[in-house]
This record gives sequence, C-alpha cells and structure tokens, in this order.
Amino acid sequence: MAKFPVINLEKLNGERAATMDLIKDACENWGFFEVLNHGIPYDFMDRVESLTKEHYKKCMEQRFKELVASKALEGLQAEVTDMDWESTLFAPSP
Repeated sequence: MAKFPVINLEKLNGERAATMDLIKDACENWGFFEVLNHGIPYDFMDRVESLTKEHYKKCMEQRFKELVASKALEGLQAEVTDMDWESTLFAPSP
C-alpha cells in the first residue's frame, strides 16, 4: 500500500527542484500532502482553526437552518448543536 506524500520544506534550500517535483506529484496524484518543517508556529495554526470554526458556525449554521425552514430538507427536524463544517487531519511527526 502506498503512503501519502510527506514534503519536508527545509529541503527547498538546496534541493528545490526535487522538492517542487514532489509537491507537483502530490497535488496531481494525491490531492493532498503533509508538510514538515514549514516554520508556521502551532499557536498561529490553532488560532486560524479556531477562527475558521467560528466563521462556519456563524455563517453555515444559519444557512442550514434556512434550508430546513424552507423544507428543502423535509423530515429533518432535529436541532443541530454539534457541527464540524471543517474536517482536517493533523498528525504531528514523531
């Protein structure tokens, strides 16, 4: 079984062409990849995730309720209290 691509951005310095080829291949053949050594602080990524979830809670929840109210989704009467409109996978490297 093939493993999904893992790209080490530190290698952009010195092995730029090979690293860019890995990114191109990952985008074309996988549609995603894991990035190592990107230099983005984890507290910043946590804040972005928090703001994203807050945005979707405000915007998408209201749209969903409007669809239910307009009977576009007949039969769905339950109150929606726990939505995760964003789906991500975070697997820190060892």
